[in-house]
Amino acid sequence: PALAQVGVRARSRAGPGADAMAAAAALSVSAPAGAVGAAFEMGPKPVLLNNPAGWSNVSRFTALALAKLANLERKVERSSAAALGRALRRVEQRHLREAFTTLHRHSSLDTFIHARGQAEDMLQKLHCLVHSFDVEVDNLVENIVQSTLEEDDTASTYGRAAA
Repeated sequence: PALAQVGVRARSRAGPGADAMAAAAALSVSAPAGAVGAAFEMGPKPVLLNNPAGWSNVSRFTALALAKLANLERKVERSSAAALGRALRRVEQRHLREAFTTLHRHSSLDTFIHARGQAEDMLQKLHCLVHSFDVEVDNLVENIVQSTLEEDDTASTYGRAAA
């Protein structure tokens, strides 16, 4: 009876990647060109290749191992693409945060500039009001002083005339 078990121990000891490595190791050993009944040693049980069942088992195992290898490659590729997508999303979020920060800063600056402009306008109006009040008060004080002096002159003139 032909033994058709390949890599039984490798599968039990290691994870899913061990099947692909075991297949690669089994295929790397090649039998001589005319060797019939050659046996490949893989662990404690040899694979006999002197009948069609042995060759079909080896080819089936090779196909399974290569399918697993291709599946692992696709999984790694998908995880790499997902990692790249996450990195791009983080960069995009950082740019968005920086843009909002800049917008907030400029908004605050514009608000400050607008408030400062309004304050300067109010100060200018207040200055004009104080200046006009000073001119009016100066004229009023001047009129009061002039009228007081005129009354004094008139009273002194009447006082000299009566004496």
